[in-house]
Amino acid sequence: MTGPAVMVTEGTYPLYLGGVSVWCEQLVSGLHDFDFHVLALSGAPDAVRCALSPNVRQVTVLPLWGEGGARSRGARFRRAAFEEPFARLVGALLSPDQDATRLFTRALGDLVTFAGRHDLNAALGDPRNADLLFFLWARGATLAPGGARPPTAIPAPTLRDALDAALWLAHLLRPLAPPPPEGRLTHAVSNGLAALPALASKHAYGTPFILTEHGVYLRERYLAPASRYLSPGTRAFLLRFYLHLTRAAYAAADIISPASNFNIRWQRHLGADPARIRPVYNGIEPDLFAFPTAGPETPTVAWVGRIDPIKDLETLIRAHALVRAQVPQARLRLFGPVPAGNEAYAARCRDLIGELGLGEHVTFEGRVPTVAQAYAAGHVVALSSISEGFPYSVIEAMATGRPMIATDVGGVREAIGPTGLVVPPRHPEAFAGAVVQLLSDAPRRARLGEEARERVLTMFTVQHCVQAYRQMYTELAHTAPRPPAKEVTHVREHAAPGRRVAAPPSPSGAGT
Repeated sequence: MTGPAVMVTEGTYPLYLGGVSVWCEQLVSGLHDFDFHVLALSGAPDAVRCALSPNVRQVTVLPLWGEGGARSRGARFRRAAFEEPFARLVGALLSPDQDATRLFTRALGDLVTFAGRHDLNAALGDPRNADLLFFLWARGATLAPGGARPPTAIPAPTLRDALDAALWLAHLLRPLAPPPPEGRLTHAVSNGLAALPALASKHAYGTPFILTEHGVYLRERYLAPASRYLSPGTRAFLLRFYLHLTRAAYAAADIISPASNFNIRWQRHLGADPARIRPVYNGIEPDLFAFPTAGPETPTVAWVGRIDPIKDLETLIRAHALVRAQVPQARLRLFGPVPAGNEAYAARCRDLIGELGLGEHVTFEGRVPTVAQAYAAGHVVALSSISEGFPYSVIEAMATGRPMIATDVGGVREAIGPTGLVVPPRHPEAFAGAVVQLLSDAPRRARLGEEARERVLTMFTVQHCVQAYRQMYTELAHTAPRPPAKEVTHVREHAAPGRRVAAPPSPSGAGT
């Protein structure tokens, strides 16, 4: 099959800024001999914010919750043709059997076939789905003889649970509704929902695909705080959906390219074939991060990222209160934006600063003209996250010659190596102890900073990353099948058709 490489993203490039968007920009511009169609999944209709390389020929925005993917009014579909695969998919989600992922994957393929002849969005929005889901869920939750239930069983549903679950499935499965993207290969930039179009293209056309994971998608779903809008039963049902989707993507991907070796343990545990796993570290342009000769006058810790619960700023703030007991002049400077929806978390962090009497010693400073300035503002750079993949903030800080103090999550330990200090997550005392060590020892800081920059120059450059993916793209593009004699034919245009979007100016400031 000819055509562009199809890059599928979820909640990132080219609609939102952050580390993954930086990675996508680097890869697309680096693979200048490949044309790209970017399929961007988003929560709601949104505009392109990232600069687009000239080889991005098309951008399609597929909103999961906005009107852009809503069902067509008055659309007709064959209920019987939809109900069978939908019931099989729900049954797989409710089953504790190991074979359930195979049934789930088959149901996804049947829904792709259904979408080629009918309006899948209309079918997913059919109110009768909640009735069917409630019946199957209640039957699956029935106690076995003797009163025993499998430990993996999902709690018995209420009618509200079934309504909520049916609504969520209607939105989560939207990526299967438009025609599967056609190209030489598909590159899903995360597991989960971004894998759905890749699975659809493989089912419809046999298109090979690469699956990249920066963090561990399923782990992050497990770590996400419980929503007050979802009951425990509905949350368990949705987590089962993410589990089977993750397994299905690992099973179908031709190449799985985690951003660190940490991810491999999760991938193998969830069924990924080790022979198809090829880790590739993220890379940066070291020249963009000058090696500063001096730090600030006041002992300072810098943090760079988005204000988000997963970054666990509360632990960092509590640690700073302990640091000041030994280094009274110490400052903590927090650089980065507050994403929409995280305002309450930012307010909670500010309240904590007040409760601990930190006042002007901890400051939120928003974006800066260049992110390198944020790293250079501290003697050391902190990362307190409870989950990460292979974060750019770590290798960027190392490139500026600043030693890192970071939590032992994801690929952070692999990135830092012996050039910084790694502590357990959610442990203010350990974090504070590491900060005091480095703030109190200037020669050690200088030595670690020099070693950190050298490590980046040796291992974590854009050139290394792009070359690894060029080899994968070339390999899969040469093995892509010719179009089948009878491809899936969609009888209508999707509500959110692809469009070419003009490139805005490249934004700057603190990333993730």
